[in-house]
Amino acid sequence: MLEREEALLSAKLAADKKTETKRNETVEVEEVKATPPAPQVEGVKAAPPAPPASSIKGWISVDKFAFDPGEYNSKSLSIYVNLANIISLKEVEGAIVCDFTKSSFDLKVVGLQGKNYRLFKDNLSHDIDVEKCRYIVKKDKIVIKLGKVKGEFSYDSWTELCCTKKKSASAKADPQASIMDMMKNMYDEGDEKMKKVIGEAMMKSRSGEKMDVEPPVPEL
Repeated sequence: MLEREEALLSAKLAADKKTETKRNETVEVEEVKATPPAPQVEGVKAAPPAPPASSIKGWISVDKFAFDPGEYNSKSLSIYVNLANIISLKEVEGAIVCDFTKSSFDLKVVGLQGKNYRLFKDNLSHDIDVEKCRYIVKKDKIVIKLGKVKGEFSYDSWTELCCTKKKSASAKADPQASIMDMMKNMYDEGDEKMKKVIGEAMMKSRSGEKMDVEPPVPEL
């Protein structure tokens, strides 16, 4: 009888010990699960897009800028546009855009302190090399670099940014028209003998005859 009780007591103690072991393991698992997750590192946020130009009424024309034609045979010329705190838009997508063609450039600034700015120039004094044109954004200004076109001996020399007179496409297409303009200027500025010679040549041209203009030899 005593032996049976001892066996039952031993079995009960073993069962209690097993239960206690499982309880401890459960607590450890729960403690592991309860560990708070590591803080997540936020990635770099993308630059916000520029506000659409349509949301800001109209464009403010940029009338004041500095023009530097560069030295003789320099590869580019520079245009300096002062805009306070323009650097704030440098990383904003679509806020600063400059389009180039061989005879023009179009700078657009969207949303600078609630305003849109534009500098558009066509009819440039010379053609430009579009592939070599660019712009640089600094703290309070934009520098536009226009690539010059290289001629037979050197790069074009610029004395002014734009032509004072519009380029005549028809004159380029019809060299005869350009010659006629030159003859007219010679007629208007020449003396009586020169006017007579030029007048006869222009009459022949209108009638379809070949112009053979030889200015009169001055008398000694």
